[in-house]
Amino acid sequence: MKLSQEHLEAVGRRRRIIFQDDVLATRAFRKGDISPERWNRIVDFYMSRLDAAPNQIDSVWHEWGEGNTAVWPSEVIPQTANRFPDWWDIGIDPVLELLDETRKRGREVFFSYRINGSDNDDLFDPPHDFKDPVPHKAEHPDWLIQKWHAYWNFEIEAVRALKLAILREVAAQYDYDGISIDFARVPLLFPEGRQWECRNLLTDFVRDVRATILDIGVQRGRPYLLAARIPEDLSGCHFDGIDAETWVEEGLVDILVVGARTAQADIPAFRKLTSDTHVRIYPSWDDHHSSDGYRHPSLNVWRGVCANWWRHEPDGMHTFNLMSPSPETHRALEIDIARRHRGGPDDEIDIEAAWELQRHVFSEIGAAETLEGIDKVFYVERRGGGHGEDFVPNPDNWYTPRHAYFQTNMRASLPVRLHDDGSSDALLVLDVADDVNRVSESIDHLSLQVAFSCSDGESPGPEFVDGMEVEVRVNNLCLDAPHQIAQPPTALNAHFTEWLEFPVLPSQLAVGENLVGIRLASKSEALTEPIRVEKVELHVRYKR
Repeated sequence: MKLSQEHLEAVGRRRRIIFQDDVLATRAFRKGDISPERWNRIVDFYMSRLDAAPNQIDSVWHEWGEGNTAVWPSEVIPQTANRFPDWWDIGIDPVLELLDETRKRGREVFFSYRINGSDNDDLFDPPHDFKDPVPHKAEHPDWLIQKWHAYWNFEIEAVRALKLAILREVAAQYDYDGISIDFARVPLLFPEGRQWECRNLLTDFVRDVRATILDIGVQRGRPYLLAARIPEDLSGCHFDGIDAETWVEEGLVDILVVGARTAQADIPAFRKLTSDTHVRIYPSWDDHHSSDGYRHPSLNVWRGVCANWWRHEPDGMHTFNLMSPSPETHRALEIDIARRHRGGPDDEIDIEAAWELQRHVFSEIGAAETLEGIDKVFYVERRGGGHGEDFVPNPDNWYTPRHAYFQTNMRASLPVRLHDDGSSDALLVLDVADDVNRVSESIDHLSLQVAFSCSDGESPGPEFVDGMEVEVRVNNLCLDAPHQIAQPPTALNAHFTEWLEFPVLPSQLAVGENLVGIRLASKSEALTEPIRVEKVELHVRYKR
C-alpha cells in the first residue's frame, strides 16, 4: 500500500508513552449537575494526568465505552439515553471537547474502539441482564456468539459492515489523529475452534477500515492513522484469527499495540515482522487486569516489566487502566473513587498513593534511560486469572480456553508443582534487564523471593519451613540457604504466606534470560500435599 510522505512522518511521531484512557471507567460523567462550570472541573479531572510534570505521555487514546452504545451523536448505533444527551443540549460534546483539550496540550489523540465490547456499563448501556444481549444485538440473534454474554460474530458480513460504519462515522465526525481497533475488548471474534480458518474475513475488514479512514484523511487534508491492539505473540494472533503478518505485509496498519496483561510481549518477533516497514510496535500493560497476582502492581514491578521490554527496542510503551486523576481534581468533582483505584489489605481507598505511583510510572517508563539505576522487581508470570473465570480460568482451576488466547496468559510457567522425589528441577525463565554485574557497586540488595503453596493453592501451614528443604539454582549456580519472609497481603491479588528469600550475587545473573531451577531436596512426612511454586521474583534495590 502506497502511503504519502506526510502519512509516514505522522506514523513516525515520538510516542514514548501511549496513554489509553478508558474515559467512562471513572465516575466523572456519572453524577453531578450538567453545567459549563462542572464541565470545567471535568476537564481539569481528565487533563490532570497530562498536566502533571514531568511526564513522558506523547499520545492519548480515548476509549468511550463498550462500543455498541454511542456517547456521541450517532446515526449508526443507538445513543445512550443517560447524561450525554443533556450535555449536548447545553452545547457540549464531551467527546469533541476532551479531544480538543488534549490536543491543546500538544498530544497526539486517537479514538480507541472496543471492537466487541461486553455492554457491561450499567449507566450508559441499555438496562439488561448481563447474560442477555442488549436490544441492538437482540434484533439479530443469528449475528451473535453466545458465551457468558452475547458477542458479535465477525464471520457475519453484516457485523463487519456495522463495525465499519461505526468507525467511518467516528472518523468523519471527529478530527482525531488516528483510530485504534482494540481487539483486547473482547477477543471473541469467531466461533471457537474456527478462528484461524476465518482470518481472511478479519483481514478484509481491516482492509476496508484502512481504505475508509485513508479516504477521510485525504478529504480533510491530513493523514488518519490506524492502530490495532492484538495478542502478545504471533501464535496467539493465529489462535484468535488475526493474520498480523498479512496486515503488516500489506501496510494495513500503522501501529501494533501488542499484549494487554502479560509481561511476555514477544517484541523481537514483531520487530522482525515489521523490519523494513513503517509499522511501529508498542507493548501494552494493563494496571487493573494485570498478570495474576500482580493486579495494581507496585512501582518496582512496573519498572521491571518495562525495562525488560526496552531491551528489545520497541517504539514506546502503551498503558491501560492506569488513569487516576490528581487528588485535587478528584475532590473538586465530589465523586466516589473508581473501584480500580482500590488496594491494600482491607481494600481501602487511597487516591493519593495511586496518584503518586502513576506520576512515577508516567515519568519513568517512556525511555530505557529513565529506568536505569532505580529499584525494580522482575518476575516469572502466572497463567490465567485477571478477569472473571468465564473468560479466563484461574490458575487453581486451569484449563485451556478455546474461545480466546488474548489475555489468558496461557503459556505462562506458574504455578508449577515440584516433584516429591526431588528427581528434577522446575525450570523457569526469569528475564532481567539490568546489568547488575556492571553496576554491582551500586547494588544495595539483590534477592530471589519464591512463594509456595500446597497443590490446592492453600498455605502449607506452620510446619512448612521445618518440613522441607528447597534448592534453587540460577544459571545452574546454587544459591545460598534461604530465610523465611512475609509479603504484605492485598485484597486485589492472590496472596501467599509462605515465602523464602534466597540471596543472589550479581555475578550469578545475566542480562536477559536467566534459567531458574527449583528442586524439592527433601520433604517431611508431615507435608502430605504436593508443593507448588506460586511466584518467583527478583528484587533489585540500588543504593540511594
